[in-house]
Formats: sequence, C-alpha cells, structure tokens
Amino acid sequence: MVVYNELVAITAGAGLLGFAGFIWQLIKDKRIDSEGWAGFFGVTGLVLFVLGVHTTVTWPFGGDGFEYANIAFGQPAAAFGALLLLAAIYLWRHRELFKGEVDAANAQALASLKPASIFVGALGLGMAVLAISFVRYQLGAAPPEEPISGRFGDMPILEALFLGGLWGVVAVGAILFALAFWLERPQLLRWAVYAWIIGGVVFLLFGAMNFYTHIGMYHNISHGTDYKW
Repeated sequence: MVVYNELVAITAGAGLLGFAGFIWQLIKDKRIDSEGWAGFFGVTGLVLFVLGVHTTVTWPFGGDGFEYANIAFGQPAAAFGALLLLAAIYLWRHRELFKGEVDAANAQALASLKPASIFVGALGLGMAVLAISFVRYQLGAAPPEEPISGRFGDMPILEALFLGGLWGVVAVGAILFALAFWLERPQLLRWAVYAWIIGGVVFLLFGAMNFYTHIGMYHNISHGTDYKW
C-alpha cells in the first residue's frame, strides 16, 4: 500500500498556519507581501490538491477496513489545496494593489474572501461530520507494527478522539470564518485564526511524527523487527 499522508499532514499544517497568519495580518492592517504569500499558497496548495485528488479518485488506502482514510484524508486535502491555489492566484494578480495604501488593500482583500467563505464553511461542516465519524466508529487505530501509535492500538477510542478532535478544531475555524462574513461579525475571524493555529500546529507535529512511525512500521513488517518507540 503506497500512501503519502505524512506529506499531506505536514503540508496541511503549514497551510493552516500560513492562512491563519495571512488573515491575522489582514485584520491587523499589516502590509501584505503578496508575492511571497502567493508563492507559499501556490506550493502548499499544489501539493495538497494533487495528492488529495489522487487519493480521492484512486483510493490508495485499502484493505482491512482502512478505506475510510481515502475519504477523511483525500477529499479535505483536495478541497483545501484548491482554496490555497485560489488565494495564490488572487494575490499574484493583485500584487500591485498591495504595494499601495495598506488599509484599502487589506479591506479589499477581506471583502474578496466573502464568496470563498461559503466553500470554507461547507468544508467546515464536512470536517465536523468527519470528526463525529472518527469517534462514532472508533476509526484511526494504528496497527501493532507501528512504533509509538501502535502501542495504543488496542484502545482505538484514543486515536479516534485525537483525530476527531483535530478535525473538529479545524472545522470550528472554518465555520467561524464563514459566519464572520455572512453574519457581519468580523470579530469571529480572530477565533477562526486561533482554531487554525491550534489545528495547524497539531497537524504539523502529527505529520512529522508519522515520517518516523510509518518508516518504523514498514521496517517492522519487512524485517520482522519489533520496534515500539
């Protein structure tokens, strides 16, 4: 089974942190480096979109009831990647705007986010349902061959609560983001940023850890070793 959820996780974490930082700069009326942010969103968006779409249409996660991962990991990654690419295109095309007066440029950028916030809110709803699904069906337990995570494989509720909580935090941020625009409550953007910072940090650390644990898992399976940590 060929998977790449390690790269997806760390890229999603970086993307969440980057977008949270970008929104924070907008609401604090900081000057935006549109070309720099366009490059960042372009790279992270491309990785997530390509790998997310590939996961969505080919289902590389398979066997032993693990097929749910294609839905829970691939589809949100593809959608988030598409949104980051949209941000990259907008910032690149409007780079002259951000060289002008800061307040006007940032206000226009925030206003331009309103249509996209509908899709962000819809994805937040989907992430919330996925969070419930993780816990309801106790999904995500690592196999015993996987170091660290595999030590808790006989208690599937633990990883289900972790993954459900992680997806849930990101969902809260996405829903608050949409509500901030459509209820005209801009103060909610601050709370969306906080939620995405938490989610981004955890995704980043989780993805980085998976480079270690997944290599260890394949090593244990291939060589008959029993690394637990």
